[in-house]
Amino acid sequence: NLSHELRTPLNVLTSINQLIKNLCKKEVFITPEKLSYYMDIMDRNTSRLLNLINNLIDNSKIENNSYVLTKKDEDIVYLVEETVLDMKDYIEEKGIELIFDTDVEEKTVRCDKTEIERCIINLVGNAVKFTSEGGLIEVTIKDLDDKVKISVKDSGIGISEENKRLIFDRFNQVVDKSAELKGGSGLGLTISKQLITLHGGDIYVESEVGVGSEFIIILPVNND
Repeated sequence: NLSHELRTPLNVLTSINQLIKNLCKKEVFITPEKLSYYMDIMDRNTSRLLNLINNLIDNSKIENNSYVLTKKDEDIVYLVEETVLDMKDYIEEKGIELIFDTDVEEKTVRCDKTEIERCIINLVGNAVKFTSEGGLIEVTIKDLDDKVKISVKDSGIGISEENKRLIFDRFNQVVDKSAELKGGSGLGLTISKQLITLHGGDIYVESEVGVGSEFIIILPVNND
């Protein structure tokens, strides 16, 4: 599975590189628009590779108990809202509606801002992968006094009972009815669970096939 994830973007990069080299050998003029198109493809696949490698490194650090969080008092409502809104254009470009809702205007939580952002991006990105055009993604925050509940709910394909047990295990993939691989390396959700656990919290999924999924984070307010 991991070999496939590494090989796919490398194959794309190699193909684009070979294509440009062949055009240069033939002295064929490449328009700025076409070159920009090729560069965008290379950027996306380079980022994909870098993200995968960073996840592998971080996963090893976490498993070896050498991963250090930098915790500060943060307004979790502002943090989650800003992270989600940064993804708004990307989500809506895919024809998916995005809703953010909270029952509290602000809530201070001691956490590592960067890593909570990372978890939210992983969960929302995962929801986008499994939600078709015309679907809905809802991100909500609920105050639980000494804890806070963050929910990322989608109207996507849903997850079977069997895959619910595997969803946070590294390198597992979820496959939809068309057999299109969408789960990636599985490291995004694995690391999200590891990071939430390091915060003293919990993350789990509720889902029904054909209806959608809801990933829920329960984060303690103080976890030093």
